[in-house]
Amino acid sequence: MPLADLQRALGALVAARAAGGPGAGGVPVDLDLSVEERAWLRSLGGSPGFQVTCDIQRWWRETKLRWTARLTLAVLGREEQGAVIAEYLAAVPCASLFFATEASAFLDYVARARGERPHLAAIARFERALLRAREAEIEPVALDVCLPDAIHAHPAASMVEFAAPPERLLGALLARQPLPAVESGRFPILVAPGLARLWRPATLDEARVFASRRLPEQSGTRPPSP
Repeated sequence: MPLADLQRALGALVAARAAGGPGAGGVPVDLDLSVEERAWLRSLGGSPGFQVTCDIQRWWRETKLRWTARLTLAVLGREEQGAVIAEYLAAVPCASLFFATEASAFLDYVARARGERPHLAAIARFERALLRAREAEIEPVALDVCLPDAIHAHPAASMVEFAAPPERLLGALLARQPLPAVESGRFPILVAPGLARLWRPATLDEARVFASRRLPEQSGTRPPSP
């Protein structure tokens, strides 16, 4: 019995149970485990210690999200937050114990699964972009030398479109007030390391640069009309 395979099996069991599943079906079939070892793993499902371990992992994953995805959770509201978090935990396995990794996966999930909710997808992309920019400030990346008359995007920079003026939208979130109505115009926001608040309204040229790059997180972004 390779120790690594046993560790993987235990990790898979805990992740499956912590996500709300039965747990026993979470052992990968490709692991080098004997019949006796698989029987022992299946017997863990009724163990109080195993259940405590699963509860701790689930609590830790939820706690990370509540600490790092506050804007997105504020859009959902208190009544819906728990249901969406539980839905995410059941759909997305635990890939990392790090805050930013878990939060990024959650924000991606919310943007896809709740994209029809006014402002929600944009706020989730905005919050994910903020996480990326903060990480880049902690661990700066080397930039290529650029021509002085050209516009280049930082590797950790993102462009996010809001459907309402950002000051009104974010202000309403922070003040826990009703969000502004969706407007016909679009308000492109630049999120990047080095900015005073890590974001500001984007210029026309900046919006065009990102539109031409066609980054995955900018799908649907278009430059504002002159």
